Amino acid sequence: MLKRFIPAAVAAASLAGLAFASPANAEAMSDNTAYGCAAGDFCMYSTEVISAGTKIGIGRGEDYGPVSVANSQYKGVRSFFNNGTHDPYDYDYVLVTYVYSNGAEYSKCIPRALNGDLKRGHRTVDSPVTVTWIQWRREGCAK
Repeated sequence: MLKRFIPAAVAAASLAGLAFASPANAEAMSDNTAYGCAAGDFCMYSTEVISAGTKIGIGRGEDYGPVSVANSQYKGVRSFFNNGTHDPYDYDYVLVTYVYSNGAEYSKCIPRALNGDLKRGHRTVDSPVTVTWIQWRREGCAK
């Protein structure tokens, strides 16, 4: 299944939050917004304690990148939250690639949060990073 980033949605976005929509279906496990992140979205925050007030911007799309650090729109990220919904093609995980200020690049695989277990979809980093690539993945993040 080919996915494309939707730049028009980002252009229309406010700086209130950042969200990436996963493919959703009628069998969504959650219809709830959590921490300011709508069901079906992947959100990034400026602090480890996530809330609607600490989201970095808002943009809806799907996969993002890869982009260079200089060209990334998502800087100063401290935590991630995958509020994705169940997908019939199992695109339930997010592989996010980010770069620290010293140039070190890392990736994290973030499973979607489940009803009753929102912590499962939350990951943090120890200092602010720049996100360079976001990929919705199947069955974990193995390539």
